Amino acid sequence: MAQTKFDKQVEETAESLMFGIGRFLAGRPMDGVKRTDATFWRSGTRVLPKVEGRVSRSSYRAGWKRLTFRISTLAAVGAGGYQAGWVHQDATVATAPEIWADPDPAITALEQTGIAAALTAAVGTAAYLALTRKRRELMREWVLPLHEALVLPLRLPEQTDPRRYLHIPRNFSEDDAVIRVDVPGRLDFSKDLVADIITTKLALEGVTFSWHLAGRETYVTVKKTRKPPAKAAFKDPKVREIVAAAKESAPVIGIGSAGQIVTVDLDAESPHILVNASTGGGKSVTLRCIACQMLHHGSLVFVLDTKCLTLSGILVECQSGRSSA
Repeated sequence: MAQTKFDKQVEETAESLMFGIGRFLAGRPMDGVKRTDATFWRSGTRVLPKVEGRVSRSSYRAGWKRLTFRISTLAAVGAGGYQAGWVHQDATVATAPEIWADPDPAITALEQTGIAAALTAAVGTAAYLALTRKRRELMREWVLPLHEALVLPLRLPEQTDPRRYLHIPRNFSEDDAVIRVDVPGRLDFSKDLVADIITTKLALEGVTFSWHLAGRETYVTVKKTRKPPAKAAFKDPKVREIVAAAKESAPVIGIGSAGQIVTVDLDAESPHILVNASTGGGKSVTLRCIACQMLHHGSLVFVLDTKCLTLSGILVECQSGRSSA
């Protein structure tokens, strides 16, 4: 038996309804067009290629977040309708004719409610603008220019929301700040070019790039390189504690970046040390530091200097260093 036009329309409607229910429960866009790389469990970071038009913020949300919002909205609407149409049915039926017969009190109440809502909205907007001023300045002065510079090198769609893949803190210029940029997993870009753009557009100096390109999440983190102290004196209490805690066979010769102790173990590594540097590079200071620590532990130190410094002069300085250490 041939299928009628009405039957086809019923089947198409039922099929569309089933697809709509499936998209609703899966947290997918209701129009069926996927615009970002978001999944059900993971939020999106960038727009998919060949996507046209504006991409809303909800398109970046994970599917479970969209599903939670949809169910909450339906529950709120259903609860309100149930209260008005079933629990308080008599009051609703009785109020409708009264409003129709004398609408002035209802209009006055709506006007007062509207004024209060307008005032609340104005205060809320002013508070929001005040609280987010620094964040908006960060977006305008730094994030958006960096996004415009990275669109072509990373081959990102122009509709990509920079807030989804550029994670730049407001204090990004401080020493302990961490900048994260989510990069495409296809890796068809130049890392050197991207690093140069980030450094230039954010006016960064002395930073290190850590690339994480394996696995599902691909990103790069930017941190400031912590410089070692210019001078570590024995009279500094922290330095005195470090030197006192060092082993007799492992004298401390310096403090590196992030407070890392620079030492050499004469027992575990090598019984010999070669100090090589140009004039004024700190050879004598390093050797005096080692000699003073060994004298502090009761070792014997012999200094042979065939040039201008005398043995007595070196030993005097070592003895003074021993007392200060």
